[in-house]
Amino acid sequence: MMKLDVKKVASLALAGCFAFGAAAAVVPGTASVAYAAEEYADGTSNTYSHRMKEEEKRHESAVRAIRREYRQDGDEKKYRKRMKEEQEKHDKAMEHIRRDYDKHARYGHH
Repeated sequence: MMKLDVKKVASLALAGCFAFGAAAAVVPGTASVAYAAEEYADGTSNTYSHRMKEEEKRHESAVRAIRREYRQDGDEKKYRKRMKEEQEKHDKAMEHIRRDYDKHARYGHH
């Protein structure tokens, strides 16, 4: 009867060691993932996503301003020209961010 209890205790102790080891291995990994996910206040986890989100905000703000100005003066020719310029500017900025990302990813740093 004493041998049976020793075996149970030994097996429980061994299982506890494995569980503790597994937990210790997982905790630092989840801590770094949590940090990476909270790197930016806007919910993005890397520089490129953050830059894209910032550009989207800037673009939408500019478009709202152009539309507001159009409602005030009603000059459709001016409105179309400014919208086209803004869209080209936005596309160029997004392409620049994408090129930076591709250049960075090419070297395997992400």
